[in-house]
Amino acid sequence: MMRSSINVRRLRKILLTSALPAVAAASVATPVLAQDVDDEGLTDQVIIVTAQRRSESIQDVPISITAIGAEQLKDQNVNGVDDVFAMTPNVSFQSNGSRDRKDLSIRGISNQLNPYADVRQSSYAFYIDEFSVVAGTSNPQIVDLERIEVLRGPQGTYFGRNAVGGAINVVTKKPVDYFEANAELGYASFDTKRAQGMINIPVVEGLLAIRASGQYEKSDGYIRNINPIGGGNDSEYYTGRIQARLTPLDNLTWDFTYSYSDETLGMRNGVPTGFVTRTWAAVYYGATAGLIADPDGVGFFPDNTNEVNFNRPQEVGSTFEYYSSRAVWDFGPVEATLVAGHLESDLFNYGDVDGGSIDFFYENLLLHRESTSGELRFQSTGSQVLDWSFGAFYGKDTGDSDQQTFHGADSPLCPAFTNGDCEGFEVTGGEGFSTSRYFALFAQGTLNFTDQLSATAGLRYSWEKVTNTSQTSSNTIITGTNDRSATFEDISPKFTLTYKPNPALMVYATASRGFKSGGTQTSNSAQLRNEFDPETLWNYEVGAKFDLFDNRVRVDITGFYMDWKDVQQTIRFQFIDPGTGLLRGVSGIANAASAESYGVEGSFSASLTPRWTLAGQLGYNKSKYRDYPNALIDGQILDLTGQQLTTAPKWTAGAQTQYTLPLGSFEGFVRGEWSYRSKMISNPYYYLYKTVPGEPFLSPSYHNVNLRLGFENDNIRVVGYVENLFKAKYYANAYEKAFYSGSQVEPSFREFGISVGYSF
Repeated sequence: MMRSSINVRRLRKILLTSALPAVAAASVATPVLAQDVDDEGLTDQVIIVTAQRRSESIQDVPISITAIGAEQLKDQNVNGVDDVFAMTPNVSFQSNGSRDRKDLSIRGISNQLNPYADVRQSSYAFYIDEFSVVAGTSNPQIVDLERIEVLRGPQGTYFGRNAVGGAINVVTKKPVDYFEANAELGYASFDTKRAQGMINIPVVEGLLAIRASGQYEKSDGYIRNINPIGGGNDSEYYTGRIQARLTPLDNLTWDFTYSYSDETLGMRNGVPTGFVTRTWAAVYYGATAGLIADPDGVGFFPDNTNEVNFNRPQEVGSTFEYYSSRAVWDFGPVEATLVAGHLESDLFNYGDVDGGSIDFFYENLLLHRESTSGELRFQSTGSQVLDWSFGAFYGKDTGDSDQQTFHGADSPLCPAFTNGDCEGFEVTGGEGFSTSRYFALFAQGTLNFTDQLSATAGLRYSWEKVTNTSQTSSNTIITGTNDRSATFEDISPKFTLTYKPNPALMVYATASRGFKSGGTQTSNSAQLRNEFDPETLWNYEVGAKFDLFDNRVRVDITGFYMDWKDVQQTIRFQFIDPGTGLLRGVSGIANAASAESYGVEGSFSASLTPRWTLAGQLGYNKSKYRDYPNALIDGQILDLTGQQLTTAPKWTAGAQTQYTLPLGSFEGFVRGEWSYRSKMISNPYYYLYKTVPGEPFLSPSYHNVNLRLGFENDNIRVVGYVENLFKAKYYANAYEKAFYSGSQVEPSFREFGISVGYSF
């Protein structure tokens, strides 16, 4: 009872201290710089978003949201969703060695689960044109987009399954009834070549239009392998999307989309740190964990940022494709929307896994995932006394994994019966097949009491059944089998009160609940329960959005408190079985008792003059485990109560400024960008090794500065840029495998580049 009253007092304090500045001062706003500006410097473009599944001005949406429009995506050279996060407060990410292996954290709420699980779980929703793609990718192509919306806080009513932390809503440009096309070529550091283009063809005027876009990139990479086998993190990436828009009736619009992406790298994007965790310290060095690794001819980060030394080739990558269809039928007072699609993805790791010049171990990993889902929704149109919507959602995800680690010629763990000749013999293996079937009903209504005051209530019912069959082995000995299933249900509400005393000011308060399904373990372990529980989260926030100085400044500020229950945590480590001498693995999911996250976030955009714009973002986020006395970290049980959450930096900040000037028939521009992230726990291993000198699992704080300049007119655009201008040394994650020279980090690098584009 005492703890409950303390939490209530804390919540009141947070909400009051964040709401008062929101109403009283202009300190922050949505960072969409691509707005038309008149001769007096006034912003006159309304930013339209679909965060509530209907087109609305962002200033009228009672959600903490960042929207990056097409022009700013182009101005900031956004190549991946992670580039957007520099413009989004209280959002960060982990990178696990390649473009499509990133996990998001929104307000400290992150996916704590194994990224290589058969069925990809997430703590945020990810939609492209209302089709959920989170089961197959975390970083789809960023070509020919209308905008990217990042919604913070649970978004269960509309974005549904597992959206406990928030949602990313990507909106592509659609086919139009006239011809247009563009092409762009680019060249950057490390012999990086890029090409992208778009063409739109009106096949039958007023009936059918087709739009195709694509991108190709090839690079030598910024990391090289000094071993005679050569190579490095050279990469090849290509992606394409084709869309057809059919308008057989004046009130019916039907879109069809096919998208494909393929990424292959010569190795994971990582360099050694020298810090070896307990199992591998014992295997390689007969010692305890610490900064004890062999430099192996390359040394360690931060002195070494671009060299590795491994004796076998590597290849890592992924493919991703989806088909989707979206039909919107406007009946006048009611609009019906049907969205359905199917996606498939493959993720693979082949080759050297010890990261060193001695032939210890190598691996094969292939993970195939599929997802089919559909949604039918009805909603009112226009503005009524009661604005309403309701619908149903159904889907099925499957995953099939096949993983083996093999002994190399110099393996230190050869079984006795091989007489030291065990090359090619399996060390560990695992096969699994999982399914997740899910169904939901949802509804939301907004009662507009007056033009100024409204109340919103939403509800989502969720049902999910998960199954898993799997087998693990060590040196051909079966160490575990699994055949389990579990079913979960949930009802999650949302309540919002909105007050808009005048067109330039809106304040709101929200209480919403998020739900993430539980599941079954994929391996047997005496240290883990057969099932793990769902996690739930209550989010309380107040916010304000307002325009100042005759619309020269737009502001958005929010205070929040999030109460996170039964947090799902990945348990994954290896150890030498003292009874058999075999290498054994523990992989599963446990529930932390509870955690909390609270803070303030906001952003602003300003037209200082007709040619000078400025935007900024600031986020403060305090997060911690409120009760977690029995955390299992690398085989050790720890009490993490009171500890900061992983992937949850306390401070995030950013600023962007752009100045334009006439250059004859062209318009020149110069643009500067700055981003900051405070130190961050990037891996749960930190809790065990934080007192050991040299541990890399606490990612350092950093400042990053980018500079761009160029000129353009209606047809031609030329841009030169440098990213990471001051060559700051930082990384977003430290990850661990059977590394001989210690855990690895993905280092930052400086890149110079130029691009030339032409529009028809």
